[in-house]
Amino acid sequence: MTKPLGNEDLSDKVGERVIDKPELPAGGITNENDVYTEVVSGEMQLKRGTAGKFQVLCDEPARIGGTDKYPSPMAYLAMSIGF
Repeated sequence: MTKPLGNEDLSDKVGERVIDKPELPAGGITNENDVYTEVVSGEMQLKRGTAGKFQVLCDEPARIGGTDKYPSPMAYLAMSIGF
């Protein structure tokens, strides 16, 4: 069995997708997304998530101990379904 295609096998050409190639390996395709999350110390309910070079902050409404400065985790989840 050949190894699955991974992130290192992706094309640099804009619009080219590896799944459009008819010669996909029997092992399929893998996709690795490393995401790190943390609670920001001393900031009540503030949390930070990073994925590659991107950073996302989330908070909770004041009624449950946050400051409501950023969207809640559930708001991000709802938005992700739309993306």
